[in-house]
Amino acid sequence: MNTVSEILGGTQILMGISFNLQDSFEEYLTAEHRCFLLMLRLIEEAQPSIAMRRKLRGRIPFDNQPIMRAFFAKLYFRISTAVALRNRLLSDPNLRIICGFLDGVPSAPTFSRRMSEFSSRPLMTETLNNMIEDHRKGTLIGHINRDSTAIPARETPVNKKADEKPQKTKYKKGRPRKDEVRPPKEPTTLELQAVQSARNSLSKLQKNCAWGCKKNSQGKVSYWKGYKLHLDVDDIGLPITAIVTGANVHDSQVAIPLEKLTERKVQHCYSLMDAAYDAKPINDYIRSKDRVPLIDPNKRKGAEQRSFDPAEKSRYKIRTTVERANAHLKDWLIPNQIFVRGFEKVSFLLMSSVVCLAALKILQYIVLPAAEAA
Repeated sequence: MNTVSEILGGTQILMGISFNLQDSFEEYLTAEHRCFLLMLRLIEEAQPSIAMRRKLRGRIPFDNQPIMRAFFAKLYFRISTAVALRNRLLSDPNLRIICGFLDGVPSAPTFSRRMSEFSSRPLMTETLNNMIEDHRKGTLIGHINRDSTAIPARETPVNKKADEKPQKTKYKKGRPRKDEVRPPKEPTTLELQAVQSARNSLSKLQKNCAWGCKKNSQGKVSYWKGYKLHLDVDDIGLPITAIVTGANVHDSQVAIPLEKLTERKVQHCYSLMDAAYDAKPINDYIRSKDRVPLIDPNKRKGAEQRSFDPAEKSRYKIRTTVERANAHLKDWLIPNQIFVRGFEKVSFLLMSSVVCLAALKILQYIVLPAAEAA
C-alpha cells in the first residue's frame, strides 16, 4: 500500500505546471520532496502574512518565509533539533531550494529566535481556520469525531498541591438545621461553559506543563508529564479544530469550547466522543443546537447502565477516525521527543503538525479527486 507521500508526490497534475518539475532542481526529486512542495503550496495560500520589517542598520536578516518553510520541513521529515535541521538543509540541495535558502542557511540560534517570534502569535490557528474555510465552507459534514492525545514534554510540571487549592466549606449530610443558612449550589464548570464564550472558557483552563493520567484502550491507567492535544476531525480525518492544554485538564472540560469553535466553521449532524465526555451539560448543549451527541456511556457505580442500539453502534465506529488522526500525528509529524519548553512554543509545534496533517488530508481527499475528475 502506498503512503500519502507516494500518492501525492507521484501526481504531476496537482502542481499545475506543464514542464518537468525535475528540471528546476539539482538532484533527483523524490516523492517526499514533491509531496512536501504540494503541502507548502496549500499551507501558504492560507497562511497570514509573516513579512518582517527591514532594518536600516546592521546585517540583512533572513526572511521569515524560508524559515517558516524550514519549520514545516522539520516536522514533515522528522528532524529532531535545529542543529539537525541546519545540517539537513546543508546536505540536501532540493530541500534547500524548496525552502528558499539561495544565499546560505541560517544558524541554529537564528531558528530558535524566529520560533520564539512565531510562537507569540496564533499563526497556526489562523492558518488552520483559513484552510477549513477555503475547503470545507458550505459543506455538510456527517460526523465530528472528538478525542485527546497525550504529549510528553521535558520540563518542570506546575500541578497545584492540595493545600494551594481553595478549600470549600464542608457541611453535614442531610437536611440543614432550622437556623442554618447554606449558600446556593455553585454551577459546575460545564454548566458555565454552556453560556460562556469559547474564548472565555479556554482562558480558564490550565495551559502549563503538568502531570496527567489517562485510561488507554486496554483499560490501564498511564501517566505522563506534559500536555494534551484535543482534536475535532471530520469523516476523512481532516482536523477542524485543535486545542492544546496542560495534561491535567480533563477531556470533558474542553468538549463544549471545541463544539462552539467547530460549529462556527462547519455544519455537522453528529458529535462522537468516548466515555470521558459523558456528562449531561455536554449532551444538553449539543442537543440544543439540533445536533445528535453519540457519547459512549460511562459506567458509573449505582447508576442505570445505558447502551447503544444497533444503529448507534454502527455509527459510533466512525469515531476511530480521530484515533487514526492522532496516530498519524504522533507517528509521522510530532517529534518523538519535544525539546522546546513553555506552552507557547509547544503549542506552536503541535499546531504546526496539525496544519501539516490538514494539508495532507485536503490534498488526498479533496484536491486530488477534483483534479483527476477534471
